[in-house]
Amino acid sequence: MNAGVIRVDAAASMSKILGAARRVFSLGDGSGTLNRIAKEAGVGIATLYRHFPNREALALAVYDEVFAAEVQPIFDEFEKTDAPRDVLLELGERLLAVLDRERGLVRSLANLAEATRELMSRNTDANEQAVRRAQAVGTLRADITPEDIPNLMTMIAAGFGSIPVGPHRRRYLSLLLDSLNPAQAHRLPAI
Repeated sequence: MNAGVIRVDAAASMSKILGAARRVFSLGDGSGTLNRIAKEAGVGIATLYRHFPNREALALAVYDEVFAAEVQPIFDEFEKTDAPRDVLLELGERLLAVLDRERGLVRSLANLAEATRELMSRNTDANEQAVRRAQAVGTLRADITPEDIPNLMTMIAAGFGSIPVGPHRRRYLSLLLDSLNPAQAHRLPAI
């Protein structure tokens, strides 16, 4: 059997474990032990450890899954637009909404900023075309690089707990995103 191919039963176990981990992490009560997650998934602890050697690896896998389902589609929109500000504003808001909702998962990650940067950086190559296109039409400052976009979103993620949910959040995200093209800064949303 090809070592790169995951057996059907192994893939099913991983899916059960990831689903259970997300449910348990969502409780946010600190009870998300690997034993509890294995029990919730209906697998043995040895099966869990075979797929995820520690809590951090499991939390990263869950974050990756959540990111792929809820944040990546907005990054895909960014790659198709010449006017990135609105898409980046939506991206920042979606990322913050996910982090708000998944606080138990966030607490299970050793380094939220590092995990977010890694997930965001997967888009750097595709972002390059979007950045160059937006710069060519004047909707993005000329000195922005494709690597700046994941780093900007990482900064947003790292500071998510300090910006209260509500109109202030959109205001400060708007202010931050206007730095991408000060000549075309938008009026800040009212509080």
